Order: sequence, then C-alpha cells, then structure tokens
Amino acid sequence: MQDFEAIVIGSGLGGLVAAAMLARYGSRVLVCESHTIPGGAAHSFSRRGFHFDSGPSFYCGLTDPQSFNPLRQVFDILEESIATIPYDPLGHYHFPEG
Repeated sequence: MQDFEAIVIGSGLGGLVAAAMLARYGSRVLVCESHTIPGGAAHSFSRRGFHFDSGPSFYCGLTDPQSFNPLRQVFDILEESIATIPYDPLGHYHFPEG
C-alpha cells in the first residue's frame, strides 16, 4: 500500500487541477474517479458514427502571459501550454432566416 499526502475524489477539471497543483509542489497525490475516463463534464463521446465534445469549448485570455484568467495562471505554474485557435472577436454571423 502506498502512502499519499492528498487524495482527490473526482477527475473533473477542478479535481485534475487540484491534483496537478499539489503534485507540482511535491505532494504524493491519488486521483479517484468512478467513471471509465477522466475529465468530468469535459470529455468526448461517439454515438451512431458522430463524435461529440462535451464541456467548455471557449476560453479567452490563454495566450497572454499577463492574463488574469485562472486557467492561464495554472498553466504557467505547471509549466504547461496548450494549442489555441485565434478567433475574430468582432465576428458576428447573421442568417437571413433570423
């Protein structure tokens, strides 16, 4: 049996961030999850040949190192990065049918 300084119940985004931060600062961490995959509400699944992404899909402030976005700050502490896709912040789409 291994000893852990922290046990995180649930592997949703909050649980994974908490576990990563604890591990980053030297704690031995165990993450427990009842589902077959981690991610909580942020996961993907396939049904009838279609693939669906679930959970958050839009974040702002991840590319600016001085951002106040808490997720950006977590990535900085963990020395991690993610690929981002720039978007036109003024992009609005109007369809003729309303």
